[in-house]
Order: sequence, then C-alpha cells, then structure tokens
Amino acid sequence: MGSNFASQTAGKPRRCKAAVCRRAGEPLIIEEIEVAPPSSWEVRIKILCTSLCQSDLSFWKLSAGPASAFPRILGHEAAGVVESVGEDVEEVKTGDIVVPVFKRNCGECRDCKSQKGNGCSKFSVEYRCGMPRDGSSRFKDKNGENLHHTLGVSSFSEYTVVDVTHVVKMSHDFPIDKASLLSCGVSTGLGAAWKVAEVEEGSTVAIFGLGAVGLAVAEGARLRGASKIIGVDLNPEKFEIGKKFGVTDFISPTTCGEKSISQVIKEMTDDGADYCFECIGLTSLMQDAFTSSRKDTGKTILLGIEMHGTPLSISPLELVVAGKTITGSMFGGVKAKVDIPIFANQYLNNALNLDGFITHEKTYLSCCLDLSLVHRPPSQLNSAMTAVETSNVASLSEQYLLKDHEEKYPMTAKPVEETEVKTPSAAPAEEVISKTEETPVVESIKNAPAPEESSEAVTESAEASPPVEASSEESSESTEDETSGDQESAVETPVIKLETAPADFRFPTTNQTRHCFTRYVEFHRCTAAKGEGAPECDKFAKYYRSLCPGEWVDRWNEQRENGTFPGPL
Repeated sequence: MGSNFASQTAGKPRRCKAAVCRRAGEPLIIEEIEVAPPSSWEVRIKILCTSLCQSDLSFWKLSAGPASAFPRILGHEAAGVVESVGEDVEEVKTGDIVVPVFKRNCGECRDCKSQKGNGCSKFSVEYRCGMPRDGSSRFKDKNGENLHHTLGVSSFSEYTVVDVTHVVKMSHDFPIDKASLLSCGVSTGLGAAWKVAEVEEGSTVAIFGLGAVGLAVAEGARLRGASKIIGVDLNPEKFEIGKKFGVTDFISPTTCGEKSISQVIKEMTDDGADYCFECIGLTSLMQDAFTSSRKDTGKTILLGIEMHGTPLSISPLELVVAGKTITGSMFGGVKAKVDIPIFANQYLNNALNLDGFITHEKTYLSCCLDLSLVHRPPSQLNSAMTAVETSNVASLSEQYLLKDHEEKYPMTAKPVEETEVKTPSAAPAEEVISKTEETPVVESIKNAPAPEESSEAVTESAEASPPVEASSEESSESTEDETSGDQESAVETPVIKLETAPADFRFPTTNQTRHCFTRYVEFHRCTAAKGEGAPECDKFAKYYRSLCPGEWVDRWNEQRENGTFPGPL
C-alpha cells in the first residue's frame, strides 16, 4: 500500500459506514457517515479489524456523567492501515499498519521519558468525547449532525481519525487480527505481569477472574517462569481454557466448602501467593486477593475498576506489620509505542500465545452490532466475530452482577443508500482476517429478543472503563432467579428482609452484602431444620459461598459461635 492508497481522498471528507449508537443501551445501527480529513497531528485510519471489549459495553450503557455522550461511535481495540495524515505527522505515513490505543503517550514529557509507569503529564487519560486537542468531532451523520468519539479511537467505523499520540506503528509482517488484540486487553494483562508485578521465575501467582485480561496475566506469568498459576473463577470451563495460557490450578468459590478462597490459596502456596491479580473490578475480590497474598513479600495488583464505587477496606496494620503491597494498574503499565512492538516480537518468535484469545470471527461492522458476544455462554453462541479478545464463557464478574448473562441484545440494521467507498484492494472492508479452529462460523440471529433492563456490566478489561454506577439491585434478582427451580423440594424459609443485614457491619451495606447475608442465613436455617448435609440446603450454600467474601463468612461463623450474630438464626 503506497502513496496511491489515498491519492484521491487525502485532505477530503470520506464517506463510509459505521455502527452508530444513538442512545445509551439502544441497539447499534449501521449508518452512512462522513469522516473529516485529519487536522494537524492527526491520522485517518482505515480499520481492518476490531475487537470487542467489556469497556465498550460500559460506554454503551453509560447514561449519565461527562463521558456519556450520544450519538457516538464505540470501539477502542483495533488495527488498520493509515489512509492519510495531517500536518506535523512524521511518525507514520500512508500505507503503514498501525494499532490505535486509548492510553496515549507524547514521548516528550517527564513521565513518558521515565522508565517507571506509563503516565503522560501532557496527555492524561480522559473520557472526552471528541479529539483530544480541541474536543471537536471528526464524524458527521448524513444529516450533518456530529457523532461523538470514544476513548480517542472509535473503531466501530470503516474509517476513523485519531491523534498521533494514540498510534502505534506495527510491522507489515504482523497479522492484523493479532495486532488488534494488543491494542488493549491482552497488553493490559501481559504488562501487569511483566512490568507492574515483575513476576519472577519459580514464583506463585493467583488470578481472580479468567477473562481476557486474566488469561493474559496468566500468559505473562507463564512466560516469566512462574511455578504455580492459580485461576479463580466461578465457571469450571475456564480451567480448560486457562491451561492453554499456563494456568496450573483452578479454584471455584462454589467448591471451597466452609473455607474462604484465601484459605485455600494459602494452603496451595505455602501461606500465600507471591503475586495476586484482581481482574474483575469487585471490591470483595480485591479484598480476597490482598488476603491471599504472602506475608512480607506478597504483592496485589488491581486491574479491575469497582463500578459501583464501594470503598476498599484494608487494615493499615496488615500493610505495615505483614509487609504486603497493593497497587493499581492502568493498561498494565504499558507504554504503548515501546512495549506493544516488544509483545509483537514475542509472538513472531513463537513465544507469546495470541491465537487462543480469538473466540469468534465475523465480517467487519456486523460484529460491532452483537455486543452480547461478551456475555454469551457456550450453549448460547449463535454468532461469530472478528478478533474478539474475550473468552466464550461467562466471566466471574458477569455471574456476580449480571441479571441474565445469557441475554441477547437485538441487532438492528438501518438501510442506507449505496455509496462507493474506495478501499485498498489488498484489504477490503468485508474481508475476515482472523481465524479460529475451535469456534465455527455460523449465521447471526437476526431477530433476537429485546433485552430487559439489565445491570451495568462490570469491566473485565476495565482499564478503560468510566466510573459509572452499577445496578446491584439487578444482581440480587439474578441469583434468586438462578436458585428458583434448582430443587423444587427445597425447604421454604421466611424471606429475610433487608433490614436484618448486620447494622454493625464494617463493610458498606450494599445490595451484595445484604443478598449474600440472606443466603447465609437461609443456609443455616435450612441445615437447622433438615440437618447437616441435607441436599435441600445445597442451593443456599452454593450461592452464599459464591457471593460472600471469605472474610465475611469467617466473621459470621465466629459471631454464631459466641452468640453475637446480628441476624435471625
């Protein structure tokens, strides 16, 4: 692809198709749009491949706050080819293969020149809905209305305009679909293991949540020579997936019995894992991860964002006396322009496993419509996608907080007039570049049922997620729906009202707290009536052990023994 690629379109608006979201939570619509030419320091890119991330769903559902702006074009994980550049752009040229990233670096400020972290004092991460330098939009619909950007990328369009600080140049030898994976989630996990934790050979690792980011952490730990990599997830199918990325052991909270997750991990690792990674964004799991880390040298890395804002409660005594450390990680500490080419070389040298992250393939743009792919379990898979970097089974966060993780979001296509869009012959927009051996391509459902109002999705690859309020009311309904019908003969117990949640509880009394407390009470009422080990009580045990952090259960058990339990047992 040489300079002839853009000879007729450079400096001119370009018409193309994009998946447009008109309102929060509404189906995306394929529309014809106009993409302005790049201004100074900007690059116009033809998107060849895009990935679907949990953060896209968070922005899709975001109905309030400064980051909520509609109509907008979503998408922030992609790879493409430079169609044209604006003035002052010297880093890339027309025809270059590039990866746009949400976390940008100017390369000139003190933070960018530092070997520590990946911050940029000149261009910090912002949830602005336009171009970073002036806030304006480069997209217009056919009526001339501005369309908002997402994270400076907006890859759910055949063409997009990004600031040059968002662009990473790739080798022409590198597969486009794999390049897309490196633009966000996979790099986040790899960077967390390599750059933030600096996992050492022979060390032990515990990963809470085996979604795309968690699996990437496992892959990074494997390459660093970790001797034991423990995956924690509610879905046992994740263990088989995790084995491909180095996971050696698996823990499901539903099979821990009376033991907490941290107790089990300590027994497996000689009193605690050297490195613990929380990849979901739940405060309770952050607490479990910290508790599971080894005294004196244990390090806990938080990659997920707590969407509903529950504070993290950690004793200063445990930090000081136990000598543990806990740190957050944005984009895995990755400096995109420096580190992504390093990851790419690892793949080309057959060291890094990227192929396993692609679970679906689908023609471009049609994949952008089916946001439900992020949540769909294997039994409900009816669509394929190009380079989706997420597992095809429901994640730990989804099973905790989503009302119905099998829910299908409707796909709607809006007719548009046929407009010729000139593209390079080597890469037509309809070309499917990625491939997978395990998931066959099948036709998508055209008349999917309309979704009920659902809770906010918790980011699995939450490094780019905006601070929104998650609906934990829906979470309570979710677990009750799952338990109903499990065993028709289960003993009926009085409903525990929310007011019976422990008033002296040192954790915030959220709906999650109340709901797991209710299940805990129901389980012990059932065993008191039916006896220990009664099968009718299994469903209550299953869900309280899934919902309640181990520290809560330990405290309640102690209170039951000394007669100070605050509930109606």
